[in-house]
Amino acid sequence: MASARFDFGTLRRALEHGDPAALASLYAEDAEMTIVDRNRPPSAPMRLLGRPAIAGFWRDVCSRSTTHAVGEEVVGPDRVAFVERCAYPDGCHVVSAVTLDLRDGRIARHLTVQAWDELGDPER
Repeated sequence: MASARFDFGTLRRALEHGDPAALASLYAEDAEMTIVDRNRPPSAPMRLLGRPAIAGFWRDVCSRSTTHAVGEEVVGPDRVAFVERCAYPDGCHVVSAVTLDLRDGRIARHLTVQAWDELGDPER
């Protein structure tokens, strides 16, 4: 029996169009998300456990006035990596390197390492 395939096109569209429900639907129920940046260093990253917590994160992110562009993707049967570039209206830019570990066509583990311009509020 073939395992389910991950739909990267859905992920790209959901990120670029700010669709939190579509984003949350891509995660396994027991998924784990880790985010590392200047304010959340490797020794104390942000960790979200479970689809409900991750869905809340995406609702917050998608409620902001930002643009998102996804590119440089590498898609395999068990792992996806890509770069996401975001821009805020005040000119602040964010670049994120994202790695997703997949299980049964859903995201089981999500790691984002991101860098922000020094403009504006880094806790957006």
